[in-house]
Amino acid sequence: MSNAAAARILFVLDDSKEQAALEKSFSDTYTIDFCYDAADTIHHIETTRPEVVVLNFQDDEMSPLAIAHIVREDRASHYVGLIYISRTESNDWLDRLIAAGVDICLPENRTQLQTQSAIASVLMLCSAKAEVQQFNQKLFSAYQRLKNQSFTDSVTGYGNRLFLQNQLRLEFKRAQRYQKHLILLLLRIDNFSVASQPSVVEESVLTQVSETIGSSVRFEIDFTGRSRESEFFVILPETDIDGAISVAERMRARIAKLHQSPDGKHLASSVGVAHFNGDRGNFENSDEFYQSAEAAVAAAQDHGGDQYMAVDSPAENQVTSQIA
Repeated sequence: MSNAAAARILFVLDDSKEQAALEKSFSDTYTIDFCYDAADTIHHIETTRPEVVVLNFQDDEMSPLAIAHIVREDRASHYVGLIYISRTESNDWLDRLIAAGVDICLPENRTQLQTQSAIASVLMLCSAKAEVQQFNQKLFSAYQRLKNQSFTDSVTGYGNRLFLQNQLRLEFKRAQRYQKHLILLLLRIDNFSVASQPSVVEESVLTQVSETIGSSVRFEIDFTGRSRESEFFVILPETDIDGAISVAERMRARIAKLHQSPDGKHLASSVGVAHFNGDRGNFENSDEFYQSAEAAVAAAQDHGGDQYMAVDSPAENQVTSQIA
């Protein structure tokens, strides 16, 4: 907020009789604006952005209480101090004004010194409010950064296991509610172990695989990431089993081209495909859905790897496979 010498004060008055006296008392210290139509108060606040508004009027159409409510509803803008000059209203009326957000109520027979003190006090309050607002904004930004980091894999920059769990839960509930297809792919790189602290070479492979998977799916529709060691995931909303198999084969083919050993072996991968059919409701919850995809990719590797296996129910006898 500006310092006191630059602070802007808006006086809302019935008429201009008090203007000369107010200018004499305050113009050397503050920037002074005047409004003589209560209905224009909010417009004046929006255009001149005063630090303090002094309400000294009586109006049947626009009351100080209404102005206080409107000003305090906009929590995103800077804090505007409100001072009300009482005209022998009841204590209940003054209590309602304070509850609505008026900072100070002064009697009509106040002295200029009382008005000056009230403005100075409210300016201090505005400054404190501004500091709190800035602190809260920084705190919220820090929280958002921390939240984003908690859902991001530190090696690849894509989603991590926590992101998978949260997003899969949301997508599964959505698929259940609207009876839509949903696919979960779990892809593991065959014969590729990753240390808890990956080496530079391992990080390079993991990053390339993540980028390859990301480029193989629909932008801003599907969700990808690394769930653990050399395992990656893809969530495909509103995708049937044929579409999922097409994506799985496309990813496997592209990953195979990333690296080839001196003896000619390519980078092989296995994929487990879990298919939720919204019409049948073949899985009861996202945990069962995920566990089925895990079982499918494990089965693919147990059968020699370099292939996909798909499930459309928790039952083991529903597993089908396709060897590349």
